[in-house]
Amino acid sequence: MAQSNVVIISKASLKRAIAFLGILGFILLATAALHMRAATGQVTDTRLLPVAVEEIERTNSYLVREFYTGRVEARQTVDLAFERPGKLAAVYVDEGDLVKQGAIIALLDTALLEASRDQTAASVARISAQLDLAKLTEARQKGLFEQGHSSEQRYDEARLNRQALKAQLLEMQAALKTIEINIKKSTLTAPFDAQVGARSADTGSVRDAGMAIVTLLETSAQQARISLPSSRISAVSQMENIELVYHGKLVAAHISSVRADVNQATRTQDVLLNIQPVSPIPFGELVELELPESRYHIGYWVPVEALVEGKKGLWTVFAVEAGENGNLVTRRAIEVIHAETSRVYVTADLGDTATIVSAGTHRVVPGQYIVPVNGDN
Repeated sequence: MAQSNVVIISKASLKRAIAFLGILGFILLATAALHMRAATGQVTDTRLLPVAVEEIERTNSYLVREFYTGRVEARQTVDLAFERPGKLAAVYVDEGDLVKQGAIIALLDTALLEASRDQTAASVARISAQLDLAKLTEARQKGLFEQGHSSEQRYDEARLNRQALKAQLLEMQAALKTIEINIKKSTLTAPFDAQVGARSADTGSVRDAGMAIVTLLETSAQQARISLPSSRISAVSQMENIELVYHGKLVAAHISSVRADVNQATRTQDVLLNIQPVSPIPFGELVELELPESRYHIGYWVPVEALVEGKKGLWTVFAVEAGENGNLVTRRAIEVIHAETSRVYVTADLGDTATIVSAGTHRVVPGQYIVPVNGDN
């Protein structure tokens, strides 16, 4: 006797199966509708993505802003020293002090010089008295000789004695002047308005001639030393108004001189610029000189945000072009020529003018239709 298998399905399972088939059918119908709409080229405006764009123009050249760094230094720097050896009686300045031209910096002990001056002065007075007597004796002997009461020998002795005393007086006067000069040179004074950069000796120390007491840095005028390539010397020489940048502030300057030699290590020439800042700049601080240069190369300025990395390390931009159904995003290859902080100069085949996606490039893909929005808004 044959047996038959009977499958019994519950009502709940049947309801779940019917619901699943209904959802599946809806999905299939929606997908078919989308494909039909794409085939007919219909694009619903409410679904287009607003994207920031910018119009760029082709130019024949671009301006490069080059910055060269220099160091502020004193126009004159001197290691101040005495011309004669001696013991320091006093040093009146310290590091960082500001001094005016002629201000006393230091003194040498002049006790021995003053004693020698007094002795020499006494010798000058003595020889002067002897010379006066010799002049009187010469006059008497001359009279007696002319009257025949004295010999020519006596007259010659009186005359030559007067000449010898006169020579001695001149010698002693010169010695006295030398001592007075040495006493004067025992006072060290500032040769110009300056700031004390270093103090190398203290009161009571014995110094040889030429040994530095202090280092003075001129403050009445400062200068900046900037090294430039030889090819840029003519550019800075032609600038009427030169401005240096110091901590974000502009400082007026003018060329003092240009060194004729080229530094063999850096292959640059030093340009010395006189500067007159409102407040002195500390020596050794850095300043910048901006030199603009026009470079001739056909291309476009584009925002950095517009760059899109392409294949094999190349760069591209998304151009917005007129398509059959609106504004279409396309990928265009570019070559970066010059880069700045917020923009780059590139070469590409984009025509005289072009519209590109200026921001939000990660939101779009080539072949997508968008709603262009001015990037400045």
